[in-house]
Amino acid sequence: MKQIIFTLISALALNIAFAQDDVVSARVSQVSYSGTDPDGAGPATGTVTVRFEMMATMTVQADGFGIGFAFQNQSLMASPTPNITPLGPLASLGWTASPNLAGNPLGDVPYGGQTYNMSTIIGYSQAATGLTMPITTTWQPILQITYYTKGASYPQGGFITLQPGTTLAQHSISADGGFTEYKLMSPGFPAPLGLGGALPVLFSSFDAKCSGNGTSISWATTQESNSDYFEVQRSTDGNAWKTIGRTPAAGFSGGARAYNQIDLEAGNALYRIKQVDKDGQSVYTDIFRQNCQVKNISSVIYPVPAKDVLNVVIKSDRAVRTQLMVFEITGKLVKKLDANVQNGTNNFRIDLKGLTSGDYIIKSSDAGVELNRKFTIMN
Repeated sequence: MKQIIFTLISALALNIAFAQDDVVSARVSQVSYSGTDPDGAGPATGTVTVRFEMMATMTVQADGFGIGFAFQNQSLMASPTPNITPLGPLASLGWTASPNLAGNPLGDVPYGGQTYNMSTIIGYSQAATGLTMPITTTWQPILQITYYTKGASYPQGGFITLQPGTTLAQHSISADGGFTEYKLMSPGFPAPLGLGGALPVLFSSFDAKCSGNGTSISWATTQESNSDYFEVQRSTDGNAWKTIGRTPAAGFSGGARAYNQIDLEAGNALYRIKQVDKDGQSVYTDIFRQNCQVKNISSVIYPVPAKDVLNVVIKSDRAVRTQLMVFEITGKLVKKLDANVQNGTNNFRIDLKGLTSGDYIIKSSDAGVELNRKFTIMN
C-alpha cells in the first residue's frame, strides 16, 4: 500500500477576490491495491483505490466542487461501472456526482518527471435540499475511487497527479451560490503518485524543523525493498527544485529506519524527499514548508569598555545584509552602520566619537545575527 502517513502543508495567504487562489487545498493518496484481475478477462491486472482529501485556511461552505487529476491510460482504466464512494461530510449530504472516470485526452504533458496523457474531472454539486459542505482547517476525506490497473509490475496503475486550479480551472470549489470560486491548490503538484503494490519504500513520517544549524529535515520508513538512495530537495517557489543532500537507503529492511538531513541555508523554503530504487524508479513525498533562521552566526565586540571606536567581529556561514545600531539606554538610536556580512569572519568598526560616557546597547537589524549586547563608553 502506498501512502505518505504524515503529509503537512503550511497555511497559505488568503486572497480576497472572486478567484480565491490560496484558500483551499486538495491531496490524494492510495488506500489499497489488489493484484487480482477483477473479472478474469483482462486487460486489467488488478484494482487500486485512491482517496481525495481537502482542507482550507478558513472554513469554506462549498456548494459545488471539481477534483481534477492527470493519469496515464496505458496503466490505468475506469471500471465498467463508476466506483465512487463519498466520504466524510459528503457521504451524508446527498450531493450528486458527475463522474468522468475515463478522462479526456490531455496530450503528452510532463509533470514532475512523468508524462500524462489523460485528464479527469469528478464534479459534485449540492442536492435540491440546499445543503452545503464545510471545508475545514484540517484535512478531511471527501471521496475515494477504484480504478482498474493494467501494469504487471510496480507501479501497476502508473502515476497520477492532482492538477492545481491554476492549471485546470475546473479543479475548484464554488460557494455563496456559485458567486465565489476557490481554485484548489495541490501542495503535492507536480510530484507523481505511483499506484500499485510491492512499493519499494513505505514512508511513516516526513518533517522539517528549525534547529541551531538551520532546517533539520527528517523522514522515516517502515519498509524498504530494493531502495537505493534518498534525495532531499529544496525549492523557494515550488517550481524549481535543488537537491541539497543525498542519503543512502537501507536496500532491504522490514523494520523502522530513520533519516536526517540539515539545510544550512534554511530560510523560507519548501522541502520534499525523492526516493530512488536500484532500478532507477523514483517516487516523491508530498511537500513540507518551513521558515527557519540559521543561528550559527556568532559575534564579538571589543574593546570593552570602549572609547573612540567599537570593533564588531561577526563570524557567519552565509551572506547577510544588516545594520549595526547603537542605542542609548533610554532607547534612542545614536549610531548606525550598514554591514554586508559575508561567509567567514567579518570585521566592522563603529565610530563612537561625539558620544558621552555611559552605557549603550548594540543590536543588529537582522534577527539571524545574534547581537544584542550592552557596552560602556569611557572618555
